[in-house]
Amino acid sequence: MNNAKNHVIEFASFTLAEGVDESTLAAASDALQAEFFSQQKGFIKRDLARVADGKWADVIYWESRESVEQAMQHAPTNPAALKYFQLMANTEHGDPSAGLMLLSVAKSYS
Repeated sequence: MNNAKNHVIEFASFTLAEGVDESTLAAASDALQAEFFSQQKGFIKRDLARVADGKWADVIYWESRESVEQAMQHAPTNPAALKYFQLMANTEHGDPSAGLMLLSVAKSYS
């Protein structure tokens, strides 16, 4: 990651809504990646992680805070993003910012 000091990590934890299984999440996650994230300026990479207590987390790497803010403006109107958010139990009224943290990279190692 070049110039990683300006990078931002978006950490969004969530629980699946009742009745949503892992295969449904995986399909929606693939669509979200192809139809939304891969088209966003400043997007670096994204990991979908399973947390030990049955929760999930999206860990998304961005070139800058501005990149995150632009993507957040576009998410509420993107069909793949809306479908993905609907799978989450802790999303109030389709608000993807529930459980969201933005982390500024202080130092990066590989």
